[in-house]
Amino acid sequence: MKNLNLNQNIINKNYFIDSRDVKENSVFICIKGSNNDGHNYVNDVLNNFSKTIVVCEKHWKYAKKFEKNKRVIFCDSTRKFIKNLAQIKRLIFNNNFFIGITGSSGKTTLKEILFNTLKKYGSAYKSKKSYNNDIGLPFTLINQKRSSKYNIYEVGMNKLGEINDLSKILKPNIGIITNIGEAHLGNLGSVNNIAKAKSEIIKNITKNGAIILNRDCRFYEKLKKISKYNKLKILSFGSNVRSTISYKILSLNIVQIKLRNIIFKLKVINNNSNNIKNILVCFLVLNYLNLNINLAKTILKNIRSIRGRGNIIKIDKNISIIDDSYNSNPVSLKKSISEFHDFKTKKRKILVLGDMLELGIFSKSKHLEIGKFLKLFKFDRIYLVGDKSKQIYKQIKSTFWCKYCENINVFSREFKNVLMENSIIMFKASNGVGLNKLLNKKIYKC
Repeated sequence: MKNLNLNQNIINKNYFIDSRDVKENSVFICIKGSNNDGHNYVNDVLNNFSKTIVVCEKHWKYAKKFEKNKRVIFCDSTRKFIKNLAQIKRLIFNNNFFIGITGSSGKTTLKEILFNTLKKYGSAYKSKKSYNNDIGLPFTLINQKRSSKYNIYEVGMNKLGEINDLSKILKPNIGIITNIGEAHLGNLGSVNNIAKAKSEIIKNITKNGAIILNRDCRFYEKLKKISKYNKLKILSFGSNVRSTISYKILSLNIVQIKLRNIIFKLKVINNNSNNIKNILVCFLVLNYLNLNINLAKTILKNIRSIRGRGNIIKIDKNISIIDDSYNSNPVSLKKSISEFHDFKTKKRKILVLGDMLELGIFSKSKHLEIGKFLKLFKFDRIYLVGDKSKQIYKQIKSTFWCKYCENINVFSREFKNVLMENSIIMFKASNGVGLNKLLNKKIYKC
């Protein structure tokens, strides 16, 4: 890397990949993306800041123009630069504690809950937004400070090998696999391959580290076997009483929790099973770290789902919304439908369902499967949004009151009719459908 010797303190600086966020005395790394190229903003950054360093690729067509500029570092690949720097920082932070979260759904929500819990016990750091890919994870790591005691990262993937590459950089002390579902089924071809991809984190957990597994998941035994082979401490959570930590719902707001031989009750705002399982994982992490779980009881009883991931909003005293509009796949959708149906209320129950994306050749069959599944329940109204959801509509149109909208723009014009008096409306779709953005505009007013 040419010029790197001129910047001995580069390891401790703040890094940016968006020129609009750059600050003085930081480092701007030029990443070439599918829609934009950071190299286009080199002049702007150098002119606007006097101490900021720029990292470029030496094959960039204008590289020669900046060869003598001491604030420009050249490398073969800026993507490799970020990954290599992340590996160096992880070695430097060897005494800090790292948690890596993967799974088909729920990564971001669990990360937020863990972060908000662990920061009560010491300095904590988390990956921003849903930064969990080959750029997002190492970019988050290179911006981490040594002072962060507890560090929580999401580890995502679109294909086999990605979680291996990312967790090799992260080297988590604890790995968490939330669940195995059908997200990315189109890319990986089978749920078995998805399980294989998620299991890649296991072999990169540090020596004498731990893995936290969902005992209710059908791949639990398979993941447990791989974890045993890698000599990890295995912790489990779920409704299964043989889990390291398990739960039983006693009422709308009371949950009984059993952590090994300790049994206690917890009052919760949201008894959604995903929310409860996130709480269980937090207690497991705290117990593993020998931290006092009594402090966490106060924190965790007030946990609410984050926007777009199952949070409940009251429009007025007669209308409520369950906003699960950020993500959807066949497994999570079936679970949400079932839980919504079982939710005890005298109000109307209305479903707004959008396409499940990234299913590839399985898309048609999986949407048809949801249509058949819906027939097992009773709902007052069902709205379907998106081209792929037409398969669901064909299955249920003679069974339910339902309306089909081919895209989000058509549904937007229908929106005011959805918010019926004395009703609870559940919204669920893949983020690309646009329900999430529509709710931001119509409900959250942003």
